[in-house]
Amino acid sequence: MNTIAIRHHLKERTKHKRRILFSIHPSKQMPQNWNEERLEAELTEYVERSTLIKKLTEEHKNQGEVIRQHYESNTLSSCGLETHNVNVVSKPKIEYSDKYRREKARSDEQFKKARELEEENFRNPDYTGPDQCKSIELNPFHHMQVVLRKGTDQ
Repeated sequence: MNTIAIRHHLKERTKHKRRILFSIHPSKQMPQNWNEERLEAELTEYVERSTLIKKLTEEHKNQGEVIRQHYESNTLSSCGLETHNVNVVSKPKIEYSDKYRREKARSDEQFKKARELEEENFRNPDYTGPDQCKSIELNPFHHMQVVLRKGTDQ
């Protein structure tokens, strides 16, 4: 094809409306349509994954501590793999003066009182001053929490 034929071909293709095929019907069953067996299966999988994540996180921390101890004993600061570098990170430990700690505690207390005052004023329908929250919204479905029932052993 020469350049004029290609240009004509592209022009003809762009004249037609492009259609994207999609379905309004979900491929998987929606959560609001689950039956009790499906909900129980999902909850079981969620709890098992939560337990596995906690276990893996603990193992990861322990393994990292062992590697850090090896770095420290052999005065290493970095090691590399094909795809990653594993570095030890230094962090200074600063011990501040008594005056600084007192001032920080005082300012933290002031901020806490100011926060409580604004929340209290927001809940008071008679208050019209400037010291109040703009809004307090409760999200009843913010996140999930897994709590082990009493009397079960794990």
